[in-house]
Amino acid sequence: MALVLPACRDDDDGDSTGSSSGTDGTGTDTDTMGLDTGSSDGEGTSTGGASGSSSGEPGTTEESGSTTGETTDGAGCGNGIPEPGELCFAPSEPLSDATTGTLALGDLDGDGVLDLVSGQPDSFAVHLGNGDGTFAAPLQTATPSGVLGVAMGDLDGDGDLDLAVANTGDDSLGIYLGNGDGTFGAPDPFAVGASPRGVVAADFDGDGDLDVAVANEASGTVSVLEGQGDGAFVPDVTLTVGTSPIAVAAVQLDAGPVDLAVLNFGSGSVSVFLASPGGFSPETAFVTGIAPRALVVRDLDGDGTPDLTTPNQFADNVAVLRGDGMGGLATPAFFATGPSPRASEAGDLDGDGLPDLAIALESVNAVGLLRSDERDALALVGADPLPTLNRPSSLVVGDLDGNGVDDIVVGSIEVGGGIAVLLADP
Repeated sequence: MALVLPACRDDDDGDSTGSSSGTDGTGTDTDTMGLDTGSSDGEGTSTGGASGSSSGEPGTTEESGSTTGETTDGAGCGNGIPEPGELCFAPSEPLSDATTGTLALGDLDGDGVLDLVSGQPDSFAVHLGNGDGTFAAPLQTATPSGVLGVAMGDLDGDGDLDLAVANTGDDSLGIYLGNGDGTFGAPDPFAVGASPRGVVAADFDGDGDLDVAVANEASGTVSVLEGQGDGAFVPDVTLTVGTSPIAVAAVQLDAGPVDLAVLNFGSGSVSVFLASPGGFSPETAFVTGIAPRALVVRDLDGDGTPDLTTPNQFADNVAVLRGDGMGGLATPAFFATGPSPRASEAGDLDGDGLPDLAIALESVNAVGLLRSDERDALALVGADPLPTLNRPSSLVVGDLDGNGVDDIVVGSIEVGGGIAVLLADP
């Protein structure tokens, strides 16, 4: 997930990352942010329409996941009293007009309020949260190139969140140690593969220190840096994966150390590497669907084992690959989303304690919603989409105003597209 609190390395989803999942969900853009990633994102080729189309993979399951029939207007909406199952959102509010390649949430200044980091064409911006769903003026930090991946974690053990930043046009990863007030020290740069994108920080070798992995889209590899516990890193291993890897996530798929999952946009697959103190197992690849864009870790079926979810942009659906607890993933189930799903994140959007999905629908300028409506089962039901900014391409979820219901922040990679906030309004 892209939601992190300081000094917290375990969450209810079993991913035990203490860090951002690096699911930036930005895809591959050659015409924005001054980047030439070496591949096309297939702009304008979405099939469109909430058709619930099949992925075309044999042996898969297609669920209806209709995007109509639910409403964001409830009898109690706006009265300030959250009711379980009540889905209420205020209109989308602009936060910035900066071109945005990735988003991440975490408490960077230790005040118990979520802050926002946004990746931009030549910098990243820190937006300190005010606790009421609004943010202070952004603090800009210059970077060598466009930023399409950010991970948060306590990389030096001082209790403050630090950043690992993918400089996509520079083929480097910058480590920024946090000062505990939303500012950062000078970066420690590391050369990685070509066109780095998604980043994740997690303890892959079980030594108690956070490591960092980054997906190198143009190289078809993942670079893993071993953390030393004091903010220093040494190159560890380069893993060969599928075509155009764009996102990485840490997920506890078995009883060993936290494992590594890699989303391959071009291959339509997830590469899984089971971790052990001695290193990673050989790659196991699992089919996701057509043009997967983001990688979400959450236990969606309530069995205590994390599952993987990815939006398939050219199939207008999300794939849910259920974890079996022994290192494997089941054949995906598909749920229709609406046209051109570009990014996704999980959170409790209706206050019932069950994980829901928010999905950036790029071609219709909206956020789609899939609600979990049954405990201890995989049951996702569509809700009316929420209008937002043009070409939403990145998305994060978290409780920005402390009312107990998760809110949504959306970014657009379009020039001047900006950032918008959608607050839950119970």
